[in-house]
Amino acid sequence: MSTTAQTAATPSPRPPGRAEAAEQTAARLIATARQAFATQGFAHVSLDALAAEAGVTRGALHHHFQNKAGLFEAVFRAVDAEIGHDLDRIYEAEDDPWRGLTACYHAYLDLALSPDRARIMFRDAPAVMGARAMDILMESGFSTVVEELTGLIAAGRLRPLDPVAVAHLLNGAVMAQALWLAGCDGGTDAQRAAAHAALEATFDGLTLQRD
Repeated sequence: MSTTAQTAATPSPRPPGRAEAAEQTAARLIATARQAFATQGFAHVSLDALAAEAGVTRGALHHHFQNKAGLFEAVFRAVDAEIGHDLDRIYEAEDDPWRGLTACYHAYLDLALSPDRARIMFRDAPAVMGARAMDILMESGFSTVVEELTGLIAAGRLRPLDPVAVAHLLNGAVMAQALWLAGCDGGTDAQRAAAHAALEATFDGLTLQRD
C-alpha cells in the first residue's frame, strides 16, 4: 500500500473586519487625495477622479469624509502629524533639551515647506479651513513645548518668562516665517537663510547669558 505525503493547507488570509476595512479605505482615500491636492491644488481636484483612483465609489468617499473640504482637512491633519513624527526623531537625537527644541523649530521650516506639503498647509488650508487651519498648526505639540520650556526656565537656561507665552511666541514666529516663504514658492536660499537667522535671534533673546 503506497502512502502520499500530505501537506497542511495554507490558510487563506483572514478577510478584514468592517472597522478594519473602513480604516483601510479611509487611509487609501487620504493617500490618494494628498497627492492630488499637492499637485493640482484644492480647487482643481475632482472627487469623481479621486474616488476612481482610490478604487471606491463616490458614495463611500462621502461616507468617510462628507465632502471635499472634509477630505482636505483629513489630509491636512495627516501631513501635520507626519511632520510631528519627524520632529520627535530630531528632538530625541539631541542630548540637550534646548538644542533639541531649537533644532525642531529650524527643521520645521524645511519639513513644512517641501513642495508636497507647503501647498496643502500654507496656500490652500487658510482658504479651505479658515483661521482653524492656523489654530491646528499652532496647537500641534503645544503642550509638549510648554513642558520643555518650563523645565528649561526652572533649570536657569532661559529667561524667567511665562512658558505659555514663550510657546505662543515661538510657534507664532515659525508659522509667520513658513507663511511668508510659502507665499514666495518656498523662498530663495537667501530668504530661507534670513528666516533661520531671525529664528536664531529669537532663541538667543530667550537664553540667559553665561560666563
